[in-house]
Amino acid sequence: MSAEEAFTDDLMVLEEEAMKVSEQVQAYHRKLMAPIWEKRREMVKKIPNFWNQVFTNSTLSEMDPTDNDIEAIENLVDFHVEYDDNKPDYRKVTATFKKNNVFKNETLVKEFTIDPESDATVISKSTIDYHENKAPNQKKRKANDDDDDFDGMEFLDWFSNDDARMGILLTEDIFPNALDYYQGDESDEDIDEEIELGSDSEGNRVVNSSLDFYN
Repeated sequence: MSAEEAFTDDLMVLEEEAMKVSEQVQAYHRKLMAPIWEKRREMVKKIPNFWNQVFTNSTLSEMDPTDNDIEAIENLVDFHVEYDDNKPDYRKVTATFKKNNVFKNETLVKEFTIDPESDATVISKSTIDYHENKAPNQKKRKANDDDDDFDGMEFLDWFSNDDARMGILLTEDIFPNALDYYQGDESDEDIDEEIELGSDSEGNRVVNSSLDFYN
């Protein structure tokens, strides 16, 4: 092994150590933020259309939302993420909706893991009870699945499918930064940077390797 190769190997080991530290920092940050997010959850229930505004200002709105997605988000009254201090890769997403013309469920829940060293894995998912003629077109969905360039949003369908990738964006960016998105404080440039790097509660950029799944 040449000196250059040995140096490259050392750099890779150092980078892995840095990523592990970053993941520990993020886990600790989530633990400290949990009670604050609970307080926020109760406070924003008094704000009409809070979560609709959050999602409208987020990067998801740029991903070709379906009509079902748009109506679902317009009727979204609560959106919450649960983390597990003992299982840093675990996520549980719970979304609560008003009565709407798309589906009958009041609550949709999805559990998954986002281990950056393997793949995002779905643990459990909801079965969506659509109103008549509102279920997604299966032929169109298959065509989209076969299209490598398809970048559709599919927010609602995500709760019932086996794909966990969108959950990374939901739990690592949109949920933690909900107030920023609601206020519209984030420019497009800032959003792009945060998807790549993430940010802490003070606005400082931190490495967020788990978001690489979504890119």
